[in-house]
Amino acid sequence: MSRPVWTALRTAIFQWDAETVHHFFVRLIAFTGRFWAGRVFLRVIAGAGLRETSVPVELLGMKFRNAIGLAAGFDKEGLLIQALPHLGFGYVEVGTVTPLPQPGNLRPRLFRDAERFSLFNRMGFNSPGAIEVARNVTRARRSGTLPGDFRIGINLGKNKETSAENAASDYAVAVRPFENLADYLVVNVSSPNTPGLRDLQTVDSLEKIVTAVRTELATWKICPPVLLKIAPELGGAALEDLIRSETKIGIDGWVLTNTLGGYWKGGKGGWSGGALGTLARDRLESVRSRSRLPILSVGGILQASEAKTRMDRGANAVQVYTGWIYFGLRWIPHLLRTLAKS
Repeated sequence: MSRPVWTALRTAIFQWDAETVHHFFVRLIAFTGRFWAGRVFLRVIAGAGLRETSVPVELLGMKFRNAIGLAAGFDKEGLLIQALPHLGFGYVEVGTVTPLPQPGNLRPRLFRDAERFSLFNRMGFNSPGAIEVARNVTRARRSGTLPGDFRIGINLGKNKETSAENAASDYAVAVRPFENLADYLVVNVSSPNTPGLRDLQTVDSLEKIVTAVRTELATWKICPPVLLKIAPELGGAALEDLIRSETKIGIDGWVLTNTLGGYWKGGKGGWSGGALGTLARDRLESVRSRSRLPILSVGGILQASEAKTRMDRGANAVQVYTGWIYFGLRWIPHLLRTLAKS
């Protein structure tokens, strides 16, 4: 699909409610990805040469198909896993996954700001629950269609009604169904859409949460790495404290960063895309200057040059979301070609 065709199609698509369109295309791509002919079709519309431009990277003790991942929040249910390798992605972060099903906040809760190539959401961790997501991931794993180096991360959150005092147990319950399914795990305490969640971005709270998750993982035959996802606003002494305490907390890496908290369309939520500016890059540079742990950089990546800049400044891999929506299916191969040349 050429850029002019996608631009025209995007103009038509953007006349519809953002969340309605999102669910339609997730299910359409998921359905297409279940069949051999469908996967061939996805490779064709994404652009030829994926294999030639998909350069593997070593990360978290394993080989990733390439350094471009789909960020958490896009595939909350694990429906797209079979399709994504054929659209150019090297990995996906599924979720955020909550222990129990919850509907999230009331609609409308997803909005576009096309002038800034941004999205604003106040989804509120809408999730079918950990057991249902694990069923979807299991189905994809057992399909026999996934490349061996395509990686699946699971982004973990707590239920809205769970208190901060009981948050650690929620993360432990959420991870339980994903034994032998997750290549890596992410503790998400940084969404602006769950009341009180960002208050957990302290050393004491995170140590309890990660300890609870690792206690659960201690019963697994293979223990996946555990990463921490923080908010872009977290800086100064609070960020320094986390970096200094990364070993004490028990994390194996960082996901930098979540959406930028703000208000729009009559409510509180989070900005992604252009509205983030350079905050995610700034956090990458701050953490990389003091930490040797792996970093997945996400947020505000709208150009291939920015993806390359993130890698040059210390990211081990990057994740995208908003740019894929604005620039279409051929954008991922474009990013891969740029990284392959560097």
